[in-house]
Amino acid sequence: MPHHVETDIAVPRFAFDQDDEGKRRLSFPRAELKHVEGRSGGVTYGVDDGVFEELVGRLDMLRWTAGTASLGSAFLKDDAGKFEIRIGSVEIPQDVVLTRAASGLELQAPHVTMKQLKLSLKGPFGRSSAPPASPSEREMMMTGPLPPPELMRQERLRFLDSLAGRIALTIKVVLDLPVLGKRTLDQQLRVPIEQGSINFRGLEESLDWLEGRFLDFDYERNKLALQFKVPIFGKSRDLVVWQLDEDAQKLAAFGRVPVRSLTEIEKKKKNEPEPADKDKRQILQALAIEGIDIALSLLAPRTYEVGGGVIMFGGDDAPGLMNLKITGGLRDKGPGKLSGGIGRVDTTIKDLRIGPVLLSADRLELQEIDELVVTFDGFRPIQVDLSAKSITATGLQLRLGGDR
Repeated sequence: MPHHVETDIAVPRFAFDQDDEGKRRLSFPRAELKHVEGRSGGVTYGVDDGVFEELVGRLDMLRWTAGTASLGSAFLKDDAGKFEIRIGSVEIPQDVVLTRAASGLELQAPHVTMKQLKLSLKGPFGRSSAPPASPSEREMMMTGPLPPPELMRQERLRFLDSLAGRIALTIKVVLDLPVLGKRTLDQQLRVPIEQGSINFRGLEESLDWLEGRFLDFDYERNKLALQFKVPIFGKSRDLVVWQLDEDAQKLAAFGRVPVRSLTEIEKKKKNEPEPADKDKRQILQALAIEGIDIALSLLAPRTYEVGGGVIMFGGDDAPGLMNLKITGGLRDKGPGKLSGGIGRVDTTIKDLRIGPVLLSADRLELQEIDELVVTFDGFRPIQVDLSAKSITATGLQLRLGGDR
């Protein structure tokens, strides 16, 4: 992996020494830098206005250590423009190490405090780093009664089973109905979330009388469907269908469904024949979710596998996520946006891949996330922007570049 570093640094004095084993090193009691910019593979990084105390560099290998480090503005980004971090300031009170890893560069520090962090991620976002499904697995996904657990998104979202709070929104559906023609249904919903699930039977009963004549939920075996039916004239048709794993099926039998299962929207199979009574028209003309107002917390320790690694939210002494608030709107076609903030996120991270960066931390705590914006194309997220006033990390390991 090629590396290149350019720097503007000043040192009042330095020492050169060699130990009994012949290892040579340079020692700087204090080093002040105006600007450092480097590259590791496809990753560029830079720092302005830094001070290192007790800086030591080995000459026989790439390894720098410092007793303390105080850095001004810093950035880290990849050449493809998929990933960028900018930080206002960084304080490392003890024992920072920069060394060559098996691939790329690795930064280690027992404790780090960062201020004014801005993170930007651009899609498309993959569902998993797992290997592609085999032909038999793909066939099972398309034709079988239920995809294998390892192939279902909701199986990887079990950390949402401790969500608590509420979701308020307005569903707008434009239908082209036989006999009745085009009709717009607007339904305001306020959905309480308890232990990561919603009461879809109670939600169905809460539908306004007129919309309730047209819309209902149908649960059968491994699927939950939001359906419409033209009274007297027609039969039920599915608007949206969600696949349910085994645990979700057990819960659905009692009229509740996990929030995580609502991510498993069933896609229409290719070459699927159209209903004989389609009447040569597309029934569902448009689907939009507007006036979204979400307030949630993640109360219990939960683990989420993502990016080839693991994030554990919370611990015995702290909830994982507090005061998540989101507003915005989405539609089936065209741009959409959700924006909001989070009071606090408390995590433990192991081998999390974010673009060109591999991150591990015994504890990583984000406070006052005053800007969280997710941009959508239809219902597909294409960009995430996050701004946090303060981040503290213990047992931090950060690898730059290397194999993806």
